[in-house]
Amino acid sequence: METRRQFVLLAFVFMSTGNLILSHSYKRPPARKTLFVPLEENDEPEQISFWASIPSPICIIVHISMVGQDRMRISWITKDDITPIVKYGTSSGNYGSSATGTTSSYRFAFYKSGNIHDVVIGPLIPNTIYYYVCGPDSTKEFSFKTTPSQLPIKFAVIGDLGQTDWTVSTLNHVSASNYDMLLLPGDLSYADYVQSRWDNFGRLVEPLASSRPWMVTQGNHEIEKIPIVQKPFKAYNARWHMPFEESGSQSNLYYSFDTRVYQDQANKCGPTYITIGDGGNHEGLASNYDEPQAAISVFREASFGHGQLEVMNATHALWTWHRNQDDVAVAADSVWLTNLSFDPACKV
Repeated sequence: METRRQFVLLAFVFMSTGNLILSHSYKRPPARKTLFVPLEENDEPEQISFWASIPSPICIIVHISMVGQDRMRISWITKDDITPIVKYGTSSGNYGSSATGTTSSYRFAFYKSGNIHDVVIGPLIPNTIYYYVCGPDSTKEFSFKTTPSQLPIKFAVIGDLGQTDWTVSTLNHVSASNYDMLLLPGDLSYADYVQSRWDNFGRLVEPLASSRPWMVTQGNHEIEKIPIVQKPFKAYNARWHMPFEESGSQSNLYYSFDTRVYQDQANKCGPTYITIGDGGNHEGLASNYDEPQAAISVFREASFGHGQLEVMNATHALWTWHRNQDDVAVAADSVWLTNLSFDPACKV
């Protein structure tokens, strides 16, 4: 998202909006500087030109994502060429199953990435904790919990995450919530051509991204195109593989979802729009809104934080917005959403 769109705008589109206008005077302190996340003891850097002669534990910058209904993709980076294997099981230290995958790498100007490994494991049991290690010789154990097979299910939602102190605050609040899956709709690392920032971002989010599936999409900060020299989305496509093939897409930039468009008209059968772009990136907040405020724009506020979408049953879901006020999560707004497919007036 562009800087000026980094705000929370919940445009609840329905006939009875009338003249309902809500706006908060909350003022957020200035943006914070980009963080450097140091390597842990015995960890190895991920950029080839910076390799050091130190022990390497194999499993570095781990993140996971769902593949279909009962599988999970495990992604990680190593210095050395290894067999891309993941061993896993439902009890700590006991890995009764294993799967192998693929390895790739990429170059960006003078940067060469480490070996990026992707392994899809499964079938997996819903709502179950799995323990896993990456690589044939790794002893560093990770764990994740699969999503439930029945409702309710809770999504944590972050936009424009970046890698600042505010990002850390947002991630801390997310980790304290009992969510099943994280959605990040664009603008992940704010690397902006500096490829080592992708490595730094991976280390920053690993504690969360290795324990719950992260489903992400690209934003303008992932483009990183250099005419003639570099194609767009090179780092994003190499590092964050989404289930595009399983959903019939030809590109990692798109995997399936369905939506409806109602030409900007207030209609009780129209969709609910939630624009979120304030996870903590270095660009700071945009508090200059279009005036006058549109009648269908019910709530808008400039603050850092994250959203939670809890699908309770087939007809109702609860959206809540949690801002990072004074490093304590504050629920600044909430709304119940109704599945329009159950409304006879909204049948198409």
